[in-house]
Order: sequence, then C-alpha cells, then structure tokens
Amino acid sequence: MRRAEGPSAGAGGGVGAGSGAGAGAGAGFGGGGRVLYAACALSQFLVAGGASVVAAMGPALREANGLRASWLPWAVLVYVLALGLLVLPLRLLIRRTRPLPVLILGLWLFVQSSVALTLVSGASAFLAFRAVQGAGAAALTATALALALAPAPAPAPAPAGHRPDRLLLVWSAVVVAGFGMGFAVGAAAGADWRWALWANVPLTATAGIPLVRLLRSTQQRDKGVGAGAGAGAGAGAGSGSGSGDGDDGGGGGGVGVGGQGDGAQDAAA
Repeated sequence: MRRAEGPSAGAGGGVGAGSGAGAGAGAGFGGGGRVLYAACALSQFLVAGGASVVAAMGPALREANGLRASWLPWAVLVYVLALGLLVLPLRLLIRRTRPLPVLILGLWLFVQSSVALTLVSGASAFLAFRAVQGAGAAALTATALALALAPAPAPAPAPAGHRPDRLLLVWSAVVVAGFGMGFAVGAAAGADWRWALWANVPLTATAGIPLVRLLRSTQQRDKGVGAGAGAGAGAGAGSGSGSGDGDDGGGGGGVGVGGQGDGAQDAAA
C-alpha cells in the first residue's frame, strides 16, 4: 500500500507542474482581456494616422521646417523605415518579456515624439523625431501582432475577446480608418498643422492610462500568485516527504516534481 502512495504523489506533482506551465504561458499576455485589445486597436489607429498625416502637410511643413520638396517624402519614409526595421526585434523582445510593458513604452515614445515634432525647427531635427515616432509605432505594431496571432495555451481557455479572425478583421478596419483620417486631418490642417500632431496626446492618454492601471494590477496579482504557489509547493514537499518514509524512491520522486512546478511558477512571475 505504501508503494502505491509514492506514484500517486508523483502524478499529482506532474499535474501541478503542467498547470503551472500553462498559467505561465497565459500570464505572458498580462491579462486584461478586452481593455488590452481595445488599447491595441486605438494604438493601430494612431500608427496608421501618423504615417499618412504628414503626407498631406507638404506646403506647411516646407515653410515651417525648411524642408525642400525633394526631402518631403523622407518625412514619411523615415517613419515607415523605422517601423518596418524594428517590428521584428520588438516582436522577439515581447516573446522574452510581456506585451503590456512594450505597448506602454510604444505609446510613450509615440506621444513624446509627436509633441517634439511641433516644437522643433529644422529639417534634420524634424526627420530625427519622425524616426523616433516610427520606433514607437513599431512597438505598438509588434504588440498588436503578439496579441492577435498568439494562440491561447491548451490547458487554459482563450482570454475574453480573443478570436484571431475577428481581431485581424478589426485590425484591418482600424488601420484603413487611420490612414483615411490621417490624410483628411493633414489636408484640413493647412498652416495650423501642429494641432494635428497635438491631437495624438489625448488619444494616447485614452489608451495609456488604463494600460498603466492594468500593468499595476497585473504585477500585484502575479506577486500574490507567486506567494501562493510557493506556499503550495512547500506544503506539497512536506506531504511527499511524509508519505515517502516507508519508500525512499517514491518520496524522492514527489519532491523532485514539486520543485519543477515551483520553477515554472517563478518563471511565469
């Protein structure tokens, strides 16, 4: 009878380790469900609008920043090049960390560079901050890719609102709307082109403030989960040691698998 207890304890430890790994994969998206997806949709609207709004500001930009007619396309190309070159590295960074901090960083870079573009004078400074704005747009796009394309872990259900086909459809619609709005706003701005860039500030705040709150609540929840997992692992190790008094092999197996489950929870936190 004592030998039967040893394998059962080991099987329980294996289930605990598997659920811990599944929880860690699900925690990689930071939680938040529809709030997170809505913020990503708004960020992609900003990315598309930022690419097209400058294209319609030609005469005003030439007068304000001394951009020659031959340099004006670079105001768009620098943004697009920075976005395209940085999406893949940031996507790899998200795989090692979490999407939520990268999304907040992208919003911060985007809004700071938008404000700087309204204050600088000179073609070189304007193009430099357009590149910074493109880097922020790359962080926003990489996060949207991570959330839209990554499947939910097998042991856990998909987060609220997570349907890749629907998300990609919404993403396409938001990008098209952003491009159209950017052209319209840039053409209507005329000599007052700076207010079109200042409009990014309230839009970014609308997405960023809930995300900062979500990040704080996620960190607090992860700390609580890590503390609970540590207590559970300690209790499981004690139980495995007690049941292995008559059979040293069974007890050793139980403790070893419990340690693996604890390691998986630490990696998730």
